[in-house]
Amino acid sequence: MPTLRKVIWFVFIVTGASAMIALGFWQWGRLQERKDFNAKVIAQTNAPPLAITGEAIEAASLEYRRATVVGNYDFTQEVVLRNRTYNGVAGVHLLTPLKIEKSSNAILIDRGWISYPDSFPFEKRSKYNKPNGSVTVSGLIRLSQPRPDAPLAPADPLLSADLPRLDTWFYPDMAMMQKQIPYPIMSFYIERFPATDRDELPAPNPELELSEGSHWSYVIQWFSFAIIFTVGCIALARQDEKRRRHAK
Repeated sequence: MPTLRKVIWFVFIVTGASAMIALGFWQWGRLQERKDFNAKVIAQTNAPPLAITGEAIEAASLEYRRATVVGNYDFTQEVVLRNRTYNGVAGVHLLTPLKIEKSSNAILIDRGWISYPDSFPFEKRSKYNKPNGSVTVSGLIRLSQPRPDAPLAPADPLLSADLPRLDTWFYPDMAMMQKQIPYPIMSFYIERFPATDRDELPAPNPELELSEGSHWSYVIQWFSFAIIFTVGCIALARQDEKRRRHAK
């Protein structure tokens, strides 16, 4: 019958190795998710660009699809997305309604990054109120992003009679923003492609990173740790048993 000491060693080895194997499989799952995401983005960006005319479309399956839209910017209804960085510098993104040509609808355009000092108050952003007149915007379709269901995620204040408008937002939540914009907006927005002059501000989002990251190396790492841990603990358990026998 096994001694209590052997049972403790067994439980310790099984628990430790199982935890490491579980982490290995978790990283494997993350790797597959990343591969699926990359394949989706590549398929969408390789598809023909969509022309946004203001007619309702089902955007759920179109994220990262290239799109073009013609219209006029309404800088009076512009808002900013806080906590954005560019080359390691903190700032905001400008989210500006574009009134779609020959339509009563508008679509929000993520025009890109500016620094915090340039973003407040509202009047300081006027130097970025260009171009005026009819423009053609090309970019990627992005879905509305409500607050994630996480306890520690920051929340945007709810609009009310006492707070009819927010200038700064954590999330590009189209349904929430619609409540303060006096005309209909599309249920998705467009992330503008970089301008010809990449040094021009607002600076657009960087191109999507489609690498598989370090998940594969972590898979190997955790499975290797599990093997090393198991072999090492078995060796230590045997040494412990030998010492106990010699001590008798």
